[in-house]
Amino acid sequence: MPAEEEPSGGRRRRWWHWRRLLRGRVRPLLAASLAGVLLGAGGTAWQTQAGPFAPDEVCWGALSRDDLASTFREPENVEAVEAPVLYGDRSFDGPAGRCQLTNSDGDEWSLTARVHRLNNRGQGRSEWIGEFLSARLTPLGGGLLGMASDNRAWLALPDGCLGRPGEFRGPTVVDVAQGNPVGDTEPRTEERDAMARMVVKLVNKVGVELGCKGTIADPVERLPEAARYTRTEKSNALCGIKGLTSGKKRGPEDRPMITKGPGPVRTCDRGINGPQPDRRMMTVEDPRLAGLFSGMALHEGDRVRSNAGYGGLGPNTGVLKVTCQRGETVFLVQAEEARVPGYVRTLFPAYVAAEADRLGCGPLNLKLPRPGGSR
Repeated sequence: MPAEEEPSGGRRRRWWHWRRLLRGRVRPLLAASLAGVLLGAGGTAWQTQAGPFAPDEVCWGALSRDDLASTFREPENVEAVEAPVLYGDRSFDGPAGRCQLTNSDGDEWSLTARVHRLNNRGQGRSEWIGEFLSARLTPLGGGLLGMASDNRAWLALPDGCLGRPGEFRGPTVVDVAQGNPVGDTEPRTEERDAMARMVVKLVNKVGVELGCKGTIADPVERLPEAARYTRTEKSNALCGIKGLTSGKKRGPEDRPMITKGPGPVRTCDRGINGPQPDRRMMTVEDPRLAGLFSGMALHEGDRVRSNAGYGGLGPNTGVLKVTCQRGETVFLVQAEEARVPGYVRTLFPAYVAAEADRLGCGPLNLKLPRPGGSR
């Protein structure tokens, strides 16, 4: 199933959403009925694992009840509805699978694990980038293409398993989401570590199912502390970048959160009052993720020219995809124009220049479109 068809959170579900029907004493019966309907309609075998004879391992046999103790108050009562990981050699969309875990605590404690190939188009792509590449997540390190926070985690299958994605394709990942995305509190380190362990165990199991070789070790010992709000930011060094300034006075609530530790992305989120920040500056340093932004760089706003790549500039988004020393790299600035007029156009060229210099791929000789110009 494509990524854009399976958003992992942030939407208000209608009262008839199937997960709301799977509550209380009727949940196992309704879940079993749902599995039968899905099997008949789509040809995918959904398995319901609930009741006194439920197995100790869930989500394709990857997670034990002990693994769920950090997420669920009653791990022994967790019920699983899952679709097996399916993949064919001719499948353009890559492997696909889904596992839903719930217990008596209700929807806010539910957890969803997915296997899917990241797509470079559609609303699902934008939602995934917004949630899973936020500054709240910590890179897993050790050469792994993945990140984790206290309510989100993702990890790409190793290159040796399915190969590296092309310029216009994203990697195949396993991601884990608990409840709606949280943005206005600082991440909790203990819960983040549990999510990191969980996504590694899922990838190891999925890898076995797909015939991959090797096992990924527990990443937690090498993780830094979880991200925190920056309270000592200088006015002429936005997001810790020397010389970068918006020229506007910042309020006391305008504290940035910046990705902790080196990894596939460096994200700076600010104005975090809900699930998504008001403003974001992001550098995508891992070429395997750059394909996620190819469509955006081609079609967003008016054309931005550079001697090393291409991009676009609109009222809410500035994006540039270039070739740096490590390969394809993406620079991104986003803001709500209605709330912060002129923010993107003011900061985008300065941010790109500073980050390109940090990565050793400047100068880029950026040429911006005229205000109000055309493509």
